[in-house]
Amino acid sequence: MDVDDSEKDRRAKLYYVFDTIKSAGGSLVIGGDFFDFWFNYRYVIPSGYVDLLEQLHQLHKSGVAIHFVLGNHDYWDFGYFKEKFGAEVYSGNLDFNQNNAKIQVCHGDGLLKNDHGYRFMKKIIRSRLCIFLFKNFHPDWGCGLAKKVSKASGDYHHHDLKADAIRTELIEYGRSQWKLGFNTVLLGHYHQTGIVEEDGNSLIFMGDWLRHFTVTRLDNNGWWQGKWDEV
Repeated sequence: MDVDDSEKDRRAKLYYVFDTIKSAGGSLVIGGDFFDFWFNYRYVIPSGYVDLLEQLHQLHKSGVAIHFVLGNHDYWDFGYFKEKFGAEVYSGNLDFNQNNAKIQVCHGDGLLKNDHGYRFMKKIIRSRLCIFLFKNFHPDWGCGLAKKVSKASGDYHHHDLKADAIRTELIEYGRSQWKLGFNTVLLGHYHQTGIVEEDGNSLIFMGDWLRHFTVTRLDNNGWWQGKWDEV
């Protein structure tokens, strides 16, 4: 990954949030796509991630529990996140109970009804055969290919022209989960922000760290969402 000036600025904001979490205590939940690309190579760490991984390691050493819901960009972790920074890793949703409430953290990729092509691709890239083949690529080739795919997918902005339709459909997903007993559902992937409340339940769009620099917090006062410098 290229660490240009915008990425350095993004990380400075992120590390400020990490320091705030260290001071306040508690846990950190990552909703996926934390890395632009991750593959758990045996001997190679994608360039540009060394300081980021060290910051997560220091956060873990300070006593902060880290929960990592894998996204489509960083699904190919096979144990390194646990080894390096003590993360509890979830290939599916993270479901837990807090203050007598049932909470679901869902990365969200593939939820849209018309995402037939993506759901098909998702099955392929998560298959054992695809993982085996990619593992046998030279890391330079693998990272180069992933960079091109990431750049191409970046042209499909979930947060722009189709935002209203996407939010409407995802709210329906939230309602389906509320019926299953979840009080709060948190969704990533779609670059949406905000908290939708309905009949005592909540759907929270976790935002992103490309434009919004969103932080969502749960404490004794309930749910809060804001920007990195408001936390």
